[in-house]
Amino acid sequence: MSASPLLVIALTLTIAPNVLSAQEGCGDHAAQQDLARSNIRDRSPHRSPIHIDGYVTFRDNTAENIRYFWVHASAKNASKKGIAAWSASLETAGGSGPALNLRESHDFFFTGDVLAPNESEGIRDQSCPIRLVLRPSNGNRYAETVDANILPNAFVRVQFVQFTDGSIWGDRDQVAKLQLERHETLDKVKSLQQVYSEQGEKAFMDALAEPTALPCFERIKTLCRNENPDSSCARKGIAEMLTIAAQRRKLEGPAN
Repeated sequence: MSASPLLVIALTLTIAPNVLSAQEGCGDHAAQQDLARSNIRDRSPHRSPIHIDGYVTFRDNTAENIRYFWVHASAKNASKKGIAAWSASLETAGGSGPALNLRESHDFFFTGDVLAPNESEGIRDQSCPIRLVLRPSNGNRYAETVDANILPNAFVRVQFVQFTDGSIWGDRDQVAKLQLERHETLDKVKSLQQVYSEQGEKAFMDALAEPTALPCFERIKTLCRNENPDSSCARKGIAEMLTIAAQRRKLEGPAN
């Protein structure tokens, strides 16, 4: 799958309790052969357009009271149509200690990218661990004991797919959330263009620095952080986003 380096969007939201950080510093680089491992079982509905395969590894650091998780998995387009967006949940259950509860969401609306039939893409940055509190406060169901020898089971479930023709598979409630996020992103980038046009470079950079919950926009900010200190990198990314979005209008109104 080809991609513009500036605009690749692969958002993972960590929603488990007791999460310290999804990727804080990528600070634990334990050798993978020394980690406990659990294969991922795919519990997606029958005829899911995406098949996910892989495994989860973890390591406990009792001195820091942290369990480190790594997800090693890829998603393959098993359909005959290109995919423009998809989401899945991944969780662990059983065993001892904290459990994962993640939602993986990939949207290529602003990139012009496609997950083509029979192509695969990775699910997470495998070098960066997820950090969970190992022994929470009293009252938590796993606070008494943590035994790394009792391995959890890992499960994944594909929830939603939007194809490049606009048609939908899976949970249609996700459609409204997807469209809302795209519209909010468009509104934000258009407002930034207006700020630059009317108020200039400094006002644009101040507005750019404001945090948002929009993954595509935040991705541009991250990628441009080490570029020139002016706004040229971000403005180029924004212009590319708007051009590509205008070409993908049929994804705005999903077909049945």
